[in-house]
Amino acid sequence: MDRGTFIKKGILAASGLAVLPSPSFASPQGEVFDKQEIKDFVFAAHKDFEETKRIVEQKPLILNCTNQPQRGDFETAVGGASHMGRRDIADLLVSKGARLDIFNYAFLGYDEFIMKLLTDYPNLLKAPGPHGFTLLHHANVGDRGNLASWLQEKGLTETFIKG
Repeated sequence: MDRGTFIKKGILAASGLAVLPSPSFASPQGEVFDKQEIKDFVFAAHKDFEETKRIVEQKPLILNCTNQPQRGDFETAVGGASHMGRRDIADLLVSKGARLDIFNYAFLGYDEFIMKLLTDYPNLLKAPGPHGFTLLHHANVGDRGNLASWLQEKGLTETFIKG
């Protein structure tokens, strides 16, 4: 083989490898969770610390999956723990890397952050959370009395918004 052919074949081979997925970036088989696995995890996070811990330690990538019990009603495990007032479960999930939303922050006590966010984006005041639970509900179950009072002063009186 002459030098020119060798170079052309080398370039073609290298460019072909560049478009193939690298084994280190490819998703391993079995990493996609089915709806029932996600539902069971999110449901456990509503009430059962040990079961939640067992599942997340066994399947760490399930941590931020969302359950959708009804059209448009998305709920994560930390969301379920938050609206049920389960600080122990929420803390476990956050320690594992759970992503938080405004409702979780209201429950966990980030009052100044919530106040700043609602000052900048007042339309979020009456945003429905998972299952329609409001920021006021989350502040109440998180025993965040000052935040609950502030939310009410701003006009949020509902703890639940029916979708």
